[in-house]
Amino acid sequence: MGTGLTKNRAGERALALLFGRPGDDGSRMLRGGKVVRLLDGLLRSAAADSVSPRGSCTSADYLNELLREYGSPEKFASRLLGAVFETFVESGVPPRELAAGGGSPTLGFLLSAAWDLVAALRRLPASLGAEESRQLLPAARAIFDALPSASSRKSDAALAELADALAAADPFGAGRSFRRFRGEFLPTTLDSAKPVEKFFGFPGIRAIFSDHFRKFSAGISSVPLLVSSLPGCGKTSMTVSYALAEPDTVLILPEPEELESGWEALISPLLPRTDRRFVLFFDDIDPRKVDWYNFRTHVGGAYSLPPHIMIVLAANYEFPAGILSRGRRVTYPVFDELRCTEMIEDFLRDFGLKNPPVNLVNLIGADYTEEFGQKKFTELSPRTLMRYLNIYCHDQRKRRTMVEMAMGPLVTKPVGELFYEFNIELMRSLYGEEYIQRLLKEKLRSL
Repeated sequence: MGTGLTKNRAGERALALLFGRPGDDGSRMLRGGKVVRLLDGLLRSAAADSVSPRGSCTSADYLNELLREYGSPEKFASRLLGAVFETFVESGVPPRELAAGGGSPTLGFLLSAAWDLVAALRRLPASLGAEESRQLLPAARAIFDALPSASSRKSDAALAELADALAAADPFGAGRSFRRFRGEFLPTTLDSAKPVEKFFGFPGIRAIFSDHFRKFSAGISSVPLLVSSLPGCGKTSMTVSYALAEPDTVLILPEPEELESGWEALISPLLPRTDRRFVLFFDDIDPRKVDWYNFRTHVGGAYSLPPHIMIVLAANYEFPAGILSRGRRVTYPVFDELRCTEMIEDFLRDFGLKNPPVNLVNLIGADYTEEFGQKKFTELSPRTLMRYLNIYCHDQRKRRTMVEMAMGPLVTKPVGELFYEFNIELMRSLYGEEYIQRLLKEKLRSL
């Protein structure tokens, strides 16, 4: 058996060590997805003692398929190193140990195996025979070129280089907010994120958000947060901002269907990542149409999520009683003229007025509702009020005009009837006429 064949066998053994897991029937299964399956076939083919039987895949076939699947050496290296990184974490190697170049026996053992795999792959294209080389796509010969360099000697420097490359493959090292798409965690920038100090009004709601995420960050509680309100009250922006206000929290926006059918695939990669805390935020769901089986099973049912994973559900509708019992309920009050002026007062304090004059607050509220009446806004909500108030941050003339008018003898107030009519119509469109009738009956009973 030649030297090249021996080295290919070493790569095959390393792949099995890193990704092999016992199956239910006692056979070895390979974790890591398609990239691992293709590499297994490639290394087995390259390590064969004789020419592959007619009709079976050759090393060239596997190399060509790797090129078709990943397109470039960089994308292939990213996928393989990411899979190896996950194996390290599952085996008890914390990412910080990889990044620091620590020296636990487990890390050293796994690094040595990973080096054997990379070294075998880097050498493999050059070891192909003439017949297989003629079957190889030109770009496929370089498919392994973006992997860390594997010299002929397994040195401390070579292992340190590989450790650095694996640390950089941490899928959650590229940011703190991610969108889940086709099974991948993709870094994303969230426009709704802002400092929590820039939320105004709703003091009770803000206190709940602050308390809940602080306790989660401290490892005290990972109870789900179940948030409901009429549209535009700030469910999304508050969740994003308060989650990211905790320095060790990672925010993930899963695909909506994963709440029903993709639960295992979503949760499994996060289970060994106890070095971080994950908030899974399912936004704008319709509780009336969700199949809650997976949620009920894994949250307060037969299983429990680990303390470093928390779920937030946000909806424009109320959640079923059986779901509310599994989490902490947050229901925004209706946005009316009182909460409108409350938000304006907080905004003016943040702007520098320690004691905002009542006349100025009322005048700004009246101007906001007047602009709504002029169709400058499509809804009366905290969302459009903040859009309106932001004008004052940039328009000095408007600030001066409103202050002068507030000092006059006659100052208007925001009209409560306008808020009432808008909210009734909004609830009717969302919940139906039966809901409005029920509200009226409850109001009559209270009287």
